[in-house]
Amino acid sequence: MLVPIGNVVFAGTSDAHIRRVDPDGTQQRLSGFDAIEGRDTWYAGAAVVEGRLMGPPLGIRSIAATCDGAVLLANVHVGGIPRSTDAGRTWQPTIDIEKDIHQVCAHPTRPDIVIAAAAAGLCISRDAAATWTIEEQGLHAHYCSAVAFGRNDIFVAASTDHFATQGAVYRRPLDRNGPLLPLGGGMPKWIDGIADTNCIATRGLTVAVIDQSGRLYVSHDDGASWSPSVDRLSVPSGLHVC
Repeated sequence: MLVPIGNVVFAGTSDAHIRRVDPDGTQQRLSGFDAIEGRDTWYAGAAVVEGRLMGPPLGIRSIAATCDGAVLLANVHVGGIPRSTDAGRTWQPTIDIEKDIHQVCAHPTRPDIVIAAAAAGLCISRDAAATWTIEEQGLHAHYCSAVAFGRNDIFVAASTDHFATQGAVYRRPLDRNGPLLPLGGGMPKWIDGIADTNCIATRGLTVAVIDQSGRLYVSHDDGASWSPSVDRLSVPSGLHVC
């Protein structure tokens, strides 16, 4: 996972560390992140499926920065959303690690707005991730695995658990309260498996979703109508709209 702030790149690693890469290529591991309060309580995600212990190792699942570059955020699985306001030198925990965060996403033009997908529901912050509220009204299940910002809406994927055979994608206006609503306009009620971390992507009026089976859905009108791909992509791990 990578995020730039100015001409510096921050990279989250699979062993739950963050490295800073300077313009000349120099790298350094952020010692302040290693020293964050509560780090000793972080743990790898795990679940027993058909008698087998499964789940990803402890690591940085996603990383984000507010559009003004003032706040750097790391989604640790499972370790909450640590927050830095001094370019990664020091860090503070911001949300109960048991909420089980799967993706954090900062608004592209509003530095105060951040969202996150969690096993407990959709997390929303209006103070640059200093505090959070959790919403699940309208969702068929509260296990959320991916989030993204559209032009005016939040998009979020939900399912019963990480290994669910079906999931659904919802939307809600960012600046309006009320339930999250399932997508229509050609998007099926159920997708095949979950839309995992980074599997919802947006750019301008284009929104794309890919499910665990590799079926890609694309909208060119901010999610009003959808066209599914004919072919499936194998083992999708994320999306990016160019």
